[in-house]
Amino acid sequence: MSASSAPVIRRGEPHTLSTRGITLLRAGHREVRRLKREHIPSIHGNKVWNSSFLIMDELNRSRAGLGLGADTHLMDIGCGWGPLSIYVAKRFGARVTAVDADQDVFPYLQLHAAINRVEVTPLRCRFEKLTRQRLDGVDVITGADICFWDELTPVLYNLIRRALGQGVRRIIIADPGRSPFYALAERCQAHLNARLVERRTQTPKALSAELLIIDRD
Repeated sequence: MSASSAPVIRRGEPHTLSTRGITLLRAGHREVRRLKREHIPSIHGNKVWNSSFLIMDELNRSRAGLGLGADTHLMDIGCGWGPLSIYVAKRFGARVTAVDADQDVFPYLQLHAAINRVEVTPLRCRFEKLTRQRLDGVDVITGADICFWDELTPVLYNLIRRALGQGVRRIIIADPGRSPFYALAERCQAHLNARLVERRTQTPKALSAELLIIDRD
């Protein structure tokens, strides 16, 4: 879907959310309901996940140090409907690759990109299949609410190590506090240049999340 063919979304219409300069559609919006008749995500890609907003704020806070801009390539892993991907493309003009294992999330991603008039590159790929070649040229990796199963902890740890070895400067993974995520954080803090910080926001509602931030040495 291109920006020119995007549906008209009026400010303040039901089941929409405007925050941080982007417009998001809630599950009850007519366009989302239309997509659900043909595309049913199967790996929890059924809504906008709240941890995305805390990563947006962290990127805005650290944009100068990361040099976020048109020359930056950010990879958003487990992108789902794409709120974080859309934000980065619109706020910073960065090149964004939106990665998810579930092909049925991409129509929702494309819808959000169109109504926000940005372009992102979708990539269907599992975390363990993100090879060094795929990671080449990526500057920043983000992931919101992606470590929800125990088996994902070693997969994500290995991905983080591959990414750092390939030159990725910073990785930010956010989570409300699931045990697999804390296991990942402990492993990264023990062996990598990683820190865990709590972030909060009141917009679009009261939210909190833990951010695992890993920097290349």
